[in-house]
Amino acid sequence: MGVFCCWEPLSRTSFSVQIAETISVQEATLSINLLLSILYFGNRRRIMAFAFIKTLFLFVSFTGLLLRAHAARTPQARVWSLCKPTTNPVVCFTTILPHVITLRKFNAYTALEIEIETTRELVVNTTSLVNRLLTNPTNSKDLNDSLQICSEQFDNMMDSIKETMTVVALRNAAEARFKFSAVLSYLSACTDEFNNSPIVKEGKDLYDLGGNCLDIMKAIEDRESRRRRGQPMGSPIVGPPPAVLTPCQNSVGPCT
Repeated sequence: MGVFCCWEPLSRTSFSVQIAETISVQEATLSINLLLSILYFGNRRRIMAFAFIKTLFLFVSFTGLLLRAHAARTPQARVWSLCKPTTNPVVCFTTILPHVITLRKFNAYTALEIEIETTRELVVNTTSLVNRLLTNPTNSKDLNDSLQICSEQFDNMMDSIKETMTVVALRNAAEARFKFSAVLSYLSACTDEFNNSPIVKEGKDLYDLGGNCLDIMKAIEDRESRRRRGQPMGSPIVGPPPAVLTPCQNSVGPCT
């Protein structure tokens, strides 16, 4: 009985306050833990999302590099790279590409041979045009004289082209450019005789093709020159080591 004499029963109000305080602390603790969990998983998701985006970016960049590297090796890309600096890039591209599109590999000399052959074919066609115009009985003497000059110049052009093709086969771009430059000189000697004639149009096409040939030759020549400059200098050429001197060396007559 003495134990319970000092115990005071809690009133309904004070008991409710204690319960409310207890619940508030528990709820606050749960809320804080929940907030920390949300922040943790939120940060984790952001970190995972950032890592995924970074990986995706690296993958796309690497794939782009592979695609660009593959595109740079296609015949179209290589021909355009060769033709872009020429006199008429479109003519160069359209005349060379059909011949190399099915080749496993080709080089600048192959493209040059194609462009020279295309030029030769146009010279043959233009020569036929000149000869056909010469047969017209209504031509004036001056016109026939001009056509005759063109006929002679086109014959000279054919000779220069043949010499050029021989040198190109030897892979000598510098000599080929020297010989082929005469083609455009002969062409000018012909077209200067006319103001308005089908020969003038043919001459323009020949000028574009011939200019492309010279430009490709110059590009090959420059590349080969850079390659030679980039090579290490060879060791100096020296003769065999001197022989061991003997008492009778460099003497005339019997050795005594």
